[in-house]
Amino acid sequence: MPNRFQNRLVGVVVVVALGVLFLPDLLNGKKPRQEETFTEIPLKPVLNDTALPEQAYDVVSTDLDEKVAQAQAPSDPQPSTPALEKAAESQIKSEKSNLSKGAWTLRLGSFNNAKNVTALVERLRKQGFNAYTLPSKPINGKLTKVFVGPDVSKDKLLNLQSDIEKLTQLKGRIEPYNPIES
Repeated sequence: MPNRFQNRLVGVVVVVALGVLFLPDLLNGKKPRQEETFTEIPLKPVLNDTALPEQAYDVVSTDLDEKVAQAQAPSDPQPSTPALEKAAESQIKSEKSNLSKGAWTLRLGSFNNAKNVTALVERLRKQGFNAYTLPSKPINGKLTKVFVGPDVSKDKLLNLQSDIEKLTQLKGRIEPYNPIES
């Protein structure tokens, strides 16, 4: 009898072990596996040549450009003297200064306190004046210049100067406007 019992016990253990091993796969089913695809990243992108046609460009020449070119490359092959070079440089500087004298601006002052600068500019703008600062965003502890203008007419700024002095108690000084600074 013990032999029969042992056979049944071994049979039950084998069936349970097979059930434990294979039953989870049968109940879950087969899941589809995703295959990872790899793509090659190019080392250097290929750029198409997208040049504009030459007809799209307009070349504008000014007298100043011609004078600079003449000063840099003299047309006569004679050696230039220092006097001629200084004369050409002074002529170029005078031409540039004449260009900057096209407009004028009224400088009210330079201030360290950023709050005072912004308050002054706001007060001027509320009264209808075109006020700006250099640098455009005031930084506390660094000098910030306050300007009114620019205007083409120096006389108009002279007339505005008295109104601004009444409003701000700052007389100001009229200077040539330099658009490169702003």
